[in-house]
Amino acid sequence: MRRKRNRTVNTVIEFDKTQVIDKRLIDKASLWSLRIILNLSGHREFIDKDNGVSKDTLLAFLDGNQFLDTDEDKFSREEVLNFFKESLLKLEDQKKFTTNKILAKNIAQISSLMKLNQYEEQILEFVTFLKQYELLDDAVSLLGNELNTTQTKRALSVILNIKKKHIDSAFASNSKLSKSSLVTIDKSNTHSLDRKLDSISDTFLDNLLNLDEDISVMIKDSVKVCNTSSLKLKDYQHISSDINILVPYLESAVKSKQTGVNILLYGRPGTGKTELAKVLAKKLKTKLFEVSYTDEDDEPIEGTKRLKAYKSAQVLLSNKRTLLMYDEAEDIFESGGSFFGPPVRQKDKAWINRVLETNTLPTIWITNNIDSIDNALVRRFDMSIEIPIPVKSKREEIIKNYSNNLLNEKSIKSLAKNENIAPALISTTAKVISAIDTKDSDKAFTHLLSNTLKAQGYGEIKKENSEDSLPSIYNPSYVNTTTDLDELTKGIKKTKSARLCLYGVPGTGKSAFGKYLADMLDKPLLLKKGSDLISKWVGGTEQNIANAFKEASDENAVLVFDEVDSFLADRTQAKQSWEVTQVNEMLVQMENFDGVFIATTNLMDNLDKASLRRFDLKLEFDSLQPEQAWKMFKEFSKELKLPKVDKVFKQEIQSLKQLTPGDFSAVVRQNRFRPIHSVEDFIERLQDEIAVKDISTDKVMGFLVS
Repeated sequence: MRRKRNRTVNTVIEFDKTQVIDKRLIDKASLWSLRIILNLSGHREFIDKDNGVSKDTLLAFLDGNQFLDTDEDKFSREEVLNFFKESLLKLEDQKKFTTNKILAKNIAQISSLMKLNQYEEQILEFVTFLKQYELLDDAVSLLGNELNTTQTKRALSVILNIKKKHIDSAFASNSKLSKSSLVTIDKSNTHSLDRKLDSISDTFLDNLLNLDEDISVMIKDSVKVCNTSSLKLKDYQHISSDINILVPYLESAVKSKQTGVNILLYGRPGTGKTELAKVLAKKLKTKLFEVSYTDEDDEPIEGTKRLKAYKSAQVLLSNKRTLLMYDEAEDIFESGGSFFGPPVRQKDKAWINRVLETNTLPTIWITNNIDSIDNALVRRFDMSIEIPIPVKSKREEIIKNYSNNLLNEKSIKSLAKNENIAPALISTTAKVISAIDTKDSDKAFTHLLSNTLKAQGYGEIKKENSEDSLPSIYNPSYVNTTTDLDELTKGIKKTKSARLCLYGVPGTGKSAFGKYLADMLDKPLLLKKGSDLISKWVGGTEQNIANAFKEASDENAVLVFDEVDSFLADRTQAKQSWEVTQVNEMLVQMENFDGVFIATTNLMDNLDKASLRRFDLKLEFDSLQPEQAWKMFKEFSKELKLPKVDKVFKQEIQSLKQLTPGDFSAVVRQNRFRPIHSVEDFIERLQDEIAVKDISTDKVMGFLVS
């Protein structure tokens, strides 16, 4: 057998084996390699009749340099094999083998936690060396690239000299290695031996071999200790009923080491779900470990690998007082399919169910999208808790506590009106503003926060205007309706419950009365327009309606739905199923709400007839009566600092038809950029507002003809 010249080993200089493997492992690696070559027929790939001996490094490592001396020397296959057989016999007779000291210590650490037997320890040791040393990778490659699971188990049995039944037991579905994902066999495809055998991660195996640390450090790339939160449990008073159950339940679970404890936290991003997990850990005086969703390069970790890390943590951290957190859980629970194909998640629900039933560490699962999780899985959790945006009063408190004294009271109250402002946004904004030198921190804070909300799709923060508060001039006596609004307010203040439908032409003061009523009842106002509630997602509008009623209930607020006809349309005219379901949701919420609810509409005839029966009072708001118009004109003229209004203008004002409080407000807003110079100018502009109404009423769209 002739050896060709394309060699990688210098045959003149003696080969230094420590260049390719730890000195303590030389004998053990030689034994494993020779068993592969001789007992598993690896020689068929290693010794070729035409090309000589392949893998020069492996040959040199096995002291086979003599077979690489010159091109002129010829060696038979039998000579090479006999040489290897003699070497193998010597190693098989050897009583003791040394190993890597750090690895031995770490395996002992793991074994004490998991109660591994000697065979499982040997398998873990072999896989660690296989994944870390290229020399062993060269050796196992002689077995080919098409090994199935049975062949993989047989190979391990021979290489490690372990009976097949012990190998089968070590890789059974309920075995310690399998349940912990410390070592598994990839059963999905045929591969080379090194690819068929898998572990948590290559980094974990590298740590086992090189780090003399606590076992928690070994898995730090995939399961890491969480830092503490700046929030406190009192910051979650808006879900206090859930917290009051959750805290003692987790305390009991940690203390008794109860298995199968799983808590699901869900809600929109930024509501404080992750922070709540940290707060709970601090309250319970436990460590909180998080299953990482990004690697050291900040690249996302695939869901299957995260689950392996999760399963390993259940075993490796079981001797600690620990909570485990699995954030962004939709990566394994997501039930929807991809755009180009069928569903790719939850394909083995039974397996996921077992994960949720057998975990030894209480686990907090977090998702931003509860709809992506199959209902059959949701019910497997002990508690499923929605973490909503905190209510207004709590938002004020959080903004005040975490804005680093950068905001005054007025700004705090103004910002708290925005329900999309989450605790995380306040902390982040405060960090930026604190780092810069600015003369107006209130303005800078609001600007930066507004930009963030806009980027998230929530729109910018609204400035203080008449939409958020009552007009500067407001008097219920200026509202043209058949009911005494002062008497109505007193009655509602006494009963603390009412469902009102205010209807009529635009500008007659329907929404303004809602604001007035909230002020008189000393309650916050929660104003929702149709555009705030209608969602482009199926079921989204119903959810928004339910959330609005819940927020009003939590805040003890007066709830006003403006333009209610947008989502309370007559169901007999519905063309889509969602048009019916959103009306149904509205009716259910109205029935169950025991606070003050006001619905306003300009299109009374379009409302669902069944919904009208749910209102305690239907009240029409009409255009101003002549005497009301005159009184309003005098008051607004005074505010505009116009000359004292002479009675000569009274008849002209009282003759204006279709005049509403909204017309006065519109003209006054003009004054900011188009000053009103005289009483006559004021009257003329009111006339212009009325004229526009006539145009919009009479205008008929059609084709222009010459």
